[in-house]
Amino acid sequence: MNPAFEQALQARLLWMQVRSYGSLGFHRMAKIAARKAYWLVDALAKDQARCELPYAAPYGAKCPLVLSDVPRLAALYEQSWREEAQIVDEAREKAEERLRREQSKAYAIKCIESNDWKALDLPSPEHLSAELYAGRPMRVGGHFLDYEDGIVWMDNPYGVEGCLGEEPTIQLCRQFLTRVAKGGMYGPEP
Repeated sequence: MNPAFEQALQARLLWMQVRSYGSLGFHRMAKIAARKAYWLVDALAKDQARCELPYAAPYGAKCPLVLSDVPRLAALYEQSWREEAQIVDEAREKAEERLRREQSKAYAIKCIESNDWKALDLPSPEHLSAELYAGRPMRVGGHFLDYEDGIVWMDNPYGVEGCLGEEPTIQLCRQFLTRVAKGGMYGPEP
């Protein structure tokens, strides 16, 4: 027998106990049976929400037919399924975003190692250093860089000002560009 159906059937049988105990005046026992039924329905809904489609085939978002004529159990199933499905979707989105960041970072590392700054849409460290030494400010990866009075000044994408370093050496520019290429930024972030 399908485990999901067994769980739904067990919850329904518990609900029959709730009705029977209640009609006989055993209200304490009815409450205990109701709690067990609620727990089973909640667990079933969460299990169904966590399953991928082929495995969630018995029910998925749709309340099991065995429970559909009990409004409390049907509502609990649907609410629990929605909440768990939202949690699962958020976790999946976070995992996909983390994977995208890792792939982007790996691509950036590969381009940096091969000195292919154009593929990253960034100037080379040599070009950035030369431009700053010449007194020409540059905007790189949302950062604004300017060299004056022996200091490289920087504004990050959030408008936070700071000092990047003293001289715009190739090493300093490479360090800055590497961090930006990997998705980082200088200064505080909200």
